[in-house]
Amino acid sequence: MPAMNISQAAAPSRFARERLTARAPGPITLVATGCGTAIACVCALGLGEIDRHLGGLWSVLAVVCAALLCAALARALGRLSAVVPSGAGLLAYLSRGLGRRWSLLLMLPYVALVIAVVAVEARIVGAVSARLLPIPPAAGALVFLVFTWAIARSGVRLGLRAQAVATGVLMIGFSMLALASVMAAARRPDFIAQLVPSPPSALALLGGIGQALFLFMGFELVTNQAEQVRAPGAIASALSRSVRLLTFFYALAALGFSTRGPALDGTGGDGNAAWLTPQLGLGGAESSIGAAAIGILCLLASFTSFNGALLTLSRLIYALAAQGVLPRRLARMDARRMVPPDALAALLAAVVALTFLLTTHALINAVLAGSAAAAGLVWAAAVAVRERPPFAEPGRSRRHQVVALGLASLFLVFGLGALAQSFPASSPTLVEIAHAH
Repeated sequence: MPAMNISQAAAPSRFARERLTARAPGPITLVATGCGTAIACVCALGLGEIDRHLGGLWSVLAVVCAALLCAALARALGRLSAVVPSGAGLLAYLSRGLGRRWSLLLMLPYVALVIAVVAVEARIVGAVSARLLPIPPAAGALVFLVFTWAIARSGVRLGLRAQAVATGVLMIGFSMLALASVMAAARRPDFIAQLVPSPPSALALLGGIGQALFLFMGFELVTNQAEQVRAPGAIASALSRSVRLLTFFYALAALGFSTRGPALDGTGGDGNAAWLTPQLGLGGAESSIGAAAIGILCLLASFTSFNGALLTLSRLIYALAAQGVLPRRLARMDARRMVPPDALAALLAAVVALTFLLTTHALINAVLAGSAAAAGLVWAAAVAVRERPPFAEPGRSRRHQVVALGLASLFLVFGLGALAQSFPASSPTLVEIAHAH
């Protein structure tokens, strides 16, 4: 029997597709899904790194540059999802455009780093819960992981409309906190210096744009809803609108981080936990009510983003197992719940293990920078594939291919810039470490 391609392996049955299409999400829900999956507590670490290297309006410039690249990516993904409306998303597109081997070489590191980012998210949840409740951070992280996994495993999750409401509350809440931070800073004598710091080096700006690309990771997962959507162009529209909303949100958040006053640098107490939760330094966090409100928003962001990512990653694991890349047992699908339970269990085990392994500032920074680099590589491939069969329209000019190549090159450069920024020149080299021991 010939092997199925990846898009076929991830496709639901006809009966399942009819069930999904019967409750197709609307435009607002799709946009909220894209934004809600991208915004997570781990993004605060990315914003903190951008602020540390750039700050003020330079941080906003990095966000805007990353947004322009993601807007071009959104247009390309809109075409890819229209031609191959598969639940496997990027994996299916790259498989059709580049072949199975190259798609796996590109996607496997990306999936592994996304799993590591989820583990970092769990550590942040543990740190936030420990600040709100008298429990150890490890216990809070573990409860969060198991609780979210159990919901995904049972097939019961927040409905798309409920997720839309949660995302709206999340974006409005954090935007108000960032705005309050900026307004409070405007009364300080050093406000202009914070708003317009000295120009960064070209390498710092390059790395900052790469880190800003990381902030948008997850918006592309709207393409996994292509099988449920009836209206032509709905996915493409949701992708573009998600990028615009995320740009406004992250630009305001970047200003809030740059003007939030004394940073949580981890001095005193659990320094690593303090570094994991820079968002607790935004306006209103000095009061117990403000800190509780921020903590609830953080937990809400973690749940909505992790729940969507977990279900998406399980579909990718299912597709890889169906192709024989992973053990076939992981390709078992629960027909009633419409989730692959063994794939979800494997993901839970991997995330729990990484949650207890990623314990240092350096390791977490490496994961964030590596994720930005991996996203840059995969997104570059997606932009390039847009100009290849079966995605390119007949008679498409060579000018489009040149533009696509230029965009792909920019994704690579900025992604590698973020990776290089995580290893500053002052850090000891491997040779120096060896001599030290």
